[in-house]
Amino acid sequence: MNSDMESAHRRFRLSLPMTPEAGLMIMVAATGTFAASDSVVKAIGSSVPLLALLWVRYLFQAGVLGLWHARLGALSLRSSGTFKLQLLRAFLLLINSACTFAGLRSLPLPVATSLAMMAPLVSTLLAAVVLNEDVSRSKWCIVFLGFAGMLMVVRPGSGQFTWAVIFPIGAAATFACFQVVSSKLSRTADAITTNFLTALVSTCALTLLLWADKTALIPEIRSVEFGSWFGVLAMASLSTFGHLLMLQALRRTPLAVLTPFGYAQLGFATVFSWIFFRQVPSVWTALGMAVIALSGIGTVLLHARSRPQSGNNA
Repeated sequence: MNSDMESAHRRFRLSLPMTPEAGLMIMVAATGTFAASDSVVKAIGSSVPLLALLWVRYLFQAGVLGLWHARLGALSLRSSGTFKLQLLRAFLLLINSACTFAGLRSLPLPVATSLAMMAPLVSTLLAAVVLNEDVSRSKWCIVFLGFAGMLMVVRPGSGQFTWAVIFPIGAAATFACFQVVSSKLSRTADAITTNFLTALVSTCALTLLLWADKTALIPEIRSVEFGSWFGVLAMASLSTFGHLLMLQALRRTPLAVLTPFGYAQLGFATVFSWIFFRQVPSVWTALGMAVIALSGIGTVLLHARSRPQSGNNA
């Protein structure tokens, strides 16, 4: 990263307190922004084709971060780390977004959010099954507790259970892999460059998919009402702003400290669901959400205790 980018980062940091407490407040604000973005997706429903929704979301992020780099005159792939990892990160986040949006179309906002936030539990399973890491008994207990919370939320056999729960669970699995790749990239790559490349690669991939299916998609896109497009732009703006807030939080506070506060998104999702959709979680759903949040926080805290922090991840 050259001196111009360092200078710009320094000026932006000076506008906000550079303290761990400020990082926690920014993290909570980011979770509220993500919950608001999900609420917009929920409100749009199926009125906009999924591919078009994803394309606008990543095109907007690529444009914002591209302008940021252009303003600094400092876009350099030398700070991007391993390009293969960048491609894998973009692919994982794209699948995560697709699963999240699909789940939001069919499930209540708090349910989709709570299931998607099982990523720390999935990470523990991946560490044991794929990486052959030694997982302690306490971590396994927390994993089983988290899956018990999942069963409370989805309640197989009940009238509310649908196969759409596969989407947020898929989002949790892909996000767990995404975190692993992001952690590796954070050691060699600039965070803003990484997020720009992720958005750019995703936009290019979605453009190819849109072109390949243009015969069916163009009539659907033309039939979308103006209000729905306004919602799509609002979603893209909120999502991009949330990622920028997370970058600022990570500059101030270690990831292991920030992650438990990410579960504030469950609270925001519940409030927004009540305000905008008049949907209030049932007692079992609320209890399952609480169990998932506690198990996720416990997993993060146990992981932080067993592995000392060497610095901030981005």
